[in-house]
Amino acid sequence: MFREDLYPDEYFDRLHRVTLFAAPERKWRERDRDILSLTMPSSEMTVLDLGSALGDVCFLLAPRVKEAIGVDASPRAIELAEKRRRERGLANVRFVAGDVAELSALPAASVDVAGAFDLLEHVDDDTVRRMLRSLPRVLKPSGVFVAYTPNREHYVERLKARNLVLKQFPEHIAVRRPREIRRLLESEGWRVRSLQYSTAPFPVLRWLERGLSRLPVVGALFRYRILLRASPPAAIH
Repeated sequence: MFREDLYPDEYFDRLHRVTLFAAPERKWRERDRDILSLTMPSSEMTVLDLGSALGDVCFLLAPRVKEAIGVDASPRAIELAEKRRRERGLANVRFVAGDVAELSALPAASVDVAGAFDLLEHVDDDTVRRMLRSLPRVLKPSGVFVAYTPNREHYVERLKARNLVLKQFPEHIAVRRPREIRRLLESEGWRVRSLQYSTAPFPVLRWLERGLSRLPVVGALFRYRILLRASPPAAIH
């Protein structure tokens, strides 16, 4: 369910790629790298960005895919994303106003990859379940769902959960552990194809975490983001 109290127009007015995701010099290139590795874009693909906000993922994918579609429940987000699309002159990007848990505005069997990029932490379990039930209709027979989301087991998220040193973003209402995400998917008949992790994108830390994340027992503390690919029930044989 879209929480207007958490996402007033001002939220999207402040949300801009230069300060949040990637500056022109690609300061946050690790996030883009992870998204590209999950989507595996090609010139024949249609990719759906669930909870597209200002359209950054669509713009990243646009030169690499046939079509990039963003869906978001916020009229302000759609307005700003469309403005940015026009400024870039992108004919293969479009934005659709709608609920990620319903997706009735999209044609059946029209999407190769549906992605939740920094979305799952913003929505409750019920919304995730309804989204997982809606996605099989819009996915092509070989289509997949991919997700990029914070890992509740990482030490940064553990600190945020306890308000120790760091505070959680108020809109991050459901930062989950990997097993919790897997459980949600499997409860709706989805099959997890791969579950991997990325390290923090910050200098020095990313090199430390790369090694520490492989350690037994404590390794989970250093797995910054969850990268997941899954197939819908209809694709399971």
